[in-house]
Order: sequence, then structure tokens, then C-alpha cells
Amino acid sequence: MSASFIRIVIVWLAFLALGAVKPCDHRVQIQGLVVSVWVLESLKLVVKFPQNDVDVKRVASSVSNLKSLVQALSLVVNYIYISTRLKGIHSVEDVEIDRQLKILNKPYIKSIETEEGDIFDCVDIYKQPAFDHPLLKNHTIQMKPSGFPKKVVNATSPAGRSSAQGLREGCPFGTVPIKRVGKEELIASKMFMEKQNSHPTDISFAAFHYATRILASSAGRQYLGATAEINVQNPLVTDNQFSQAFVQIKSGPGVAVNTIQFGWMVYPKIFGDNKTRTFASWTADKNGCFNIFCSGFIQVNPTYPLGYVLNKISNYGSKDQYVIQCNIFKDPKSGNWWVAYDNLEETIGYWPNSLFTSLSSSASEISWGGGVYSDSNEASPPMGNGHFAEEGYEKAAYFRDIQIIDESNKMVFPVENLLHFFTDSPKCYSIAAFDTRQAHHAFLYGGPGGSCAE
Repeated sequence: MSASFIRIVIVWLAFLALGAVKPCDHRVQIQGLVVSVWVLESLKLVVKFPQNDVDVKRVASSVSNLKSLVQALSLVVNYIYISTRLKGIHSVEDVEIDRQLKILNKPYIKSIETEEGDIFDCVDIYKQPAFDHPLLKNHTIQMKPSGFPKKVVNATSPAGRSSAQGLREGCPFGTVPIKRVGKEELIASKMFMEKQNSHPTDISFAAFHYATRILASSAGRQYLGATAEINVQNPLVTDNQFSQAFVQIKSGPGVAVNTIQFGWMVYPKIFGDNKTRTFASWTADKNGCFNIFCSGFIQVNPTYPLGYVLNKISNYGSKDQYVIQCNIFKDPKSGNWWVAYDNLEETIGYWPNSLFTSLSSSASEISWGGGVYSDSNEASPPMGNGHFAEEGYEKAAYFRDIQIIDESNKMVFPVENLLHFFTDSPKCYSIAAFDTRQAHHAFLYGGPGGSCAE
């Protein structure tokens, strides 16, 4: 049998085998061809029928070298294949991100750039991103609440000065400020919503830590909102961390949980710096959003957007304590969930009731306090101003005038025996009442963070 005949047979068998491979799997086809070449080259040596030990060694060495070459070529083919597949995946993701950016960054009448470099575009109020949500296609804007909760009690704990100043100039009539969103911000906000732990007492997420005052669910009690005066601080965090202070309302069990959070946050990965900004987020079952990084929240205020910088920061050990009054309340007629600053004087906007399931009627649990997040390979960041509650007023961050909105639409202090303090890492963060007289409506919280594993 001649060497040429053997080569023809091998080539025919190789391509016959490749023909059985699915055309789309080019990696297998290329590898098959490489292996065929190796077999042919080996046969070119073998068919010479080595006559002595020298020839045998020569053939063996050549075959070994060819085998190493084939293995190297296979690695290259695998790398090219995987890289191509990943590029295809990223291309699909990039297309989707670009599509969402076009939805969020609407044509604008005017743009306002802040000192920090944030850009807010003044967008037609009827064409803002909220109305791209499928549940809001035929929604009619509610320009102001049909009514406000009635405040019937006043706090006696020390009051701070308001840090809620809004933008230096408002948007023209008929437009609202929508923060211009970049690709990195959008990706980071999606990661935030994926990571966000909606229940402060759930410690299954080791990267999160909380120090909160919780009004737990109680049979027969439903809440139409919550409010608090939150001390404004500026904790130092890295790009892979965030630190926040918030009021949260919640309803629903397990995967059906609905939440709304409102407060301040420091999160460089989203905002690009270490400034303290306002924030709000919502979840409804498996849906949800951060600020206006997707459709849902309807902005109505021309001067006070979500995500603007709070420049007035409290000073440690000083009388200069600054706060923002954060209010979440349900509209008595429409059922929409509104957020507002400063004794309800500045309504920012609302989430239509149709976005929610378990939260569509009322909330069953309220939380006030601080939260932090850090990647697992980093120490936990500071909470509040980085000082423990035990240091006292003017030295630790605080909440005061915490109230709930009851079923009669009145703002009242929560029932004391239904409240409890919670911190999942006393080594890093603490929480305590101002004093026994004000235990039900004011508390101190915070801590330096660090290695919080017990």
C-alpha cells in the first residue's frame, strides 16, 4: 500500500468526520482539521518504514513534536472561540445598555450643570423616562398630592438645619430635571439593585451591614408612610462600597416583597465621586429601580431632583448639624406613593400605585437607619459619620422625629413596644436611643466599619 494512497484515505476520513459536525461549531471543525494534519504528518514518517534504531528515534521525536504543536494549536483555537463567544455576549449587552440610555437620556429644553459636574436635563414633564414603563403608558400625571398627612405631635429632641437646597436654578415651566446617565452609571445602578438587601434583619448577605430601628409587622396594623429627620454626613468609601441612611417602608413576604427607600447615600461607583447625594429606590417583586435609572418614578418638582449633592454636611463635635427631612406617604385618593422633603413642603414626585403588588394598599413594616456594602475582599466602610452611637449627640450620626402615618392619615410616633433596635455587627456599628425620654422618636447610630466578621 503506497504512502500516497494512505494519505488520500486519511484526508477523506477526516473530512467525512468533519461533515458530521454541526456547521456552527467552527471550533470542533478547526480542531478536527488540526488533528488530521497531525495524523497525516505522522504517517508521512511512518510509511517510510524506519530500518534502524536511529530512524525509529527520529520518527518518535518528530511525532512528539507534532503532538506538542497540535496541543498548542488547540489551546489557541479554544482561546479564539471563547473570546469570540464572550465578545458576542458583550455585544448583546452593549446593545441593550445603549437602548436603555436612549430611553433615559431624553431630548431636553435646557441642561443644568452642578459644581460637581452632574448634568440635569430639563425634559418635557410628559415625556420623562417614567412613561416608557409598560404599566404607565396611559397614566395621567398627578401634579400634586390630593392631600397631606396631618402632623399631630412634635419632636422634643434637638433639631438640625436643613441641607435640602435643590439645584441652584430650576427647570422652565412644563419641564422637570432628569439626571443625565452614562453607561458606567447605568451598569453600576443595575448592580446596586441586584445586590441591595431589602430586609435590614436578613444577614444572609455578608457584604451588607445595618444598624436600624425597626417597626416590625404586627397583626391588624397597616401604615400609609413614614418620615424622619436624617442627620447628613459624608462617610469616606471606596469605589466598591457604599454607605447610606434611609427611611424604608415594606410589605409582602419572600420574593413578593415590595419596598421604598428614601434618604442619602455615598456611592462612587454610581456617582463618580465621594459626595453625599439624595437617593430613592423601589422594588416590586423582582422589579425595581434606583433613582431614575429606569422607568417608574414620576418627577414633578422643577428644582429638587433625585440624586443631587447635599453640600451642607454636619461637623463632628459641633453645633453645626445638618439634616434632611425625608417623607414617604400614600396619596389618600390616587394611592400613589409620594416622596417629599422638609415637612412635606417640597414634594419631589411619586411612584404610581400600579407599579406595586403587596405595597399597593399599605406598608406592614418600617425601618429607619444606616446601611453599608463592601465587596467581600474589602473591609466594611464607615456608617453615619464613622463614630459609634455611644459617643453621643454631635459626635455620632442620628435620626430624630421618626414617625409613621397611620390608617387615619395622621403622622404619629410609633408604638414603643413594637419598636426594636437591630445591628448585625456590634463590633463595627452600634445604635442607641438619644435618652430614655426620647427613646421612641430619636436615636444615634454608626460606626467605623472594618473587619466585621465575628
